[in-house]
Amino acid sequence: MSFGFFKALIQAPTTVGAIWPSSPWLAKAMVSTSSIQSALSVVELGPGTGAFTGHILESLAPGAQFTAIEKSPDLARSVSRKFPNAKIIEGCATDLQNHLDSENIPRPSAILSGLPWAVFDQTLQCSILDQIHGALVEGGIFTTFAYYGPHRLRSGRRFRANLERIFKDVQRTPVVMQNFPPAFIYYCRR
Repeated sequence: MSFGFFKALIQAPTTVGAIWPSSPWLAKAMVSTSSIQSALSVVELGPGTGAFTGHILESLAPGAQFTAIEKSPDLARSVSRKFPNAKIIEGCATDLQNHLDSENIPRPSAILSGLPWAVFDQTLQCSILDQIHGALVEGGIFTTFAYYGPHRLRSGRRFRANLERIFKDVQRTPVVMQNFPPAFIYYCRR
């Protein structure tokens, strides 16, 4: 576990929301499910320590634009140092459209998220999901993950219901057992 992840977890556990960084297997599954290989603009929300970022950058089409938005100043600086050629914005996903507009970033056709949805209340979940839906191009893909098991709790069921209310098509992958804890991916089409 990286020091930056541990520090952010201790300082703001409801912002980090994970007990361990995501595995390379989960990162590969996120990228393969997101259709970023053909996307011209890709946004990552909550890159944390960059567990998904490297896999995203490796999979981008030539000329594609990548932007990550990270709320934690420490994690934003850390992921910026780790990926110096990536555009990292320190900010909140609730302001997604403002970040895209102020930086002249084209509407993304893929948005990937490592945000801790289960710790967000209904209002915050819906606010961010509405921003994501509004930012995506028509037919764009939003991918995020959920831990297997907690997805059956009230907050996990609420999150799935919010996805189905906002997106026209919501699917999920098989469980990635090589992650700790095991997780699966939701992929949703606008």
